[in-house]
Amino acid sequence: MKLPETVMPVLKRNLPTLVYNSCNLDPLWHAGKNVNRILLLEPAHFKKFPVSGKVLQFFMELSKNIDDIQIFVGEFDELAAMVKEEKLIFKSHPAFLHYHGTAEEYETLFPEVTDYYSSFSAYWKRCEKYL
Repeated sequence: MKLPETVMPVLKRNLPTLVYNSCNLDPLWHAGKNVNRILLLEPAHFKKFPVSGKVLQFFMELSKNIDDIQIFVGEFDELAAMVKEEKLIFKSHPAFLHYHGTAEEYETLFPEVTDYYSSFSAYWKRCEKYL
């Protein structure tokens, strides 16, 4: 899988920058707000967690549902160097612990279920109680 080549994003100064990634492509996240929106595709992430070209294309197609989003292939620190830390906003996720700035909690389908489960079946049995 080869990541596309992109240019550095054009950021509007003094606006917060929302960082989207393969685990957060929520088109309603801060909808209607005047912000910079960047889909960050990090080569290091995809080296550690490879995906097929079709999966990558799926991410990029989904991002078209997000108004004014720019796609940037590069590492988080490259983006962070362009933005003041307090203006970087992202949804927290275990795969992106190296992000810094303002972490927002991601929404879960079953917020009542917080324990660790070694299998999806065990997790799902617990979730079914809340359907």
